[in-house]
Amino acid sequence: MKNRTVLVTGGSGGIGQEIVRRFVEEGYFTIIHYNSHKGRAETLQKELQTEGFDNTLIVGANLTNTKELDGLLDTLKDKGLTVDILVNNAGVKDDALVDEMSDEQFKAVIDINITGTFMITKRFIPMMKEQQYGRIINISSGLAQHGGIGKINYGASKAAIENMTKNLAKELGPDGITVNTVAPGLIETEMTEDVTDKQKEEYINRVPIRRLVEAKDVAHACLFFADEKSSAISNQVIGVNGGLR
Repeated sequence: MKNRTVLVTGGSGGIGQEIVRRFVEEGYFTIIHYNSHKGRAETLQKELQTEGFDNTLIVGANLTNTKELDGLLDTLKDKGLTVDILVNNAGVKDDALVDEMSDEQFKAVIDINITGTFMITKRFIPMMKEQQYGRIINISSGLAQHGGIGKINYGASKAAIENMTKNLAKELGPDGITVNTVAPGLIETEMTEDVTDKQKEEYINRVPIRRLVEAKDVAHACLFFADEKSSAISNQVIGVNGGLR
């Protein structure tokens, strides 16, 4: 692996932290993005430094704020950093049954999960085109394919992410840029804290490997897509779901 730089959005979250950790351990210079959880990002960086890894940078930005995103890009340019790999992991959920979901609930999830992904991705495409190399890895969800109760905003946003992958892969392929999606099944993070033990047990009984997906499983899939040897793999959705579907 050559010296490559990866930016992980939502790098302070549950899945994001594991993605960051795995890339760091593999020798990538890793940019940890956060929005409102700066403390978590700093703690992660300190833990990695204690373990002997000094190949990280922390950056903050609201992904739907043009000024903050442009400032993030300027910061990286000032440091002479070129992003080779972008992992679009940042996302939120705010569940409710459709007739109980407010317009604001729906719009907030759509804005962050879809618009935020678009806004940061478009800012790194020019540098990827210039170097004729890039890896864009989007984090989706099994809900994009099979849906769920009380998740119309989140499921719709992840389905849009998968369609965005298809469009970008075709548009950017001639520039040496691959675009792929990782779609996890049910995973133990703070975003799934509202899932009851009974629901988890029922889910596990349906999964061939008989366990929940772990964040490290998602990180491994991201590393696969990020590898220079994966240059012919694009426009794909890989389900990290234990063989459920």
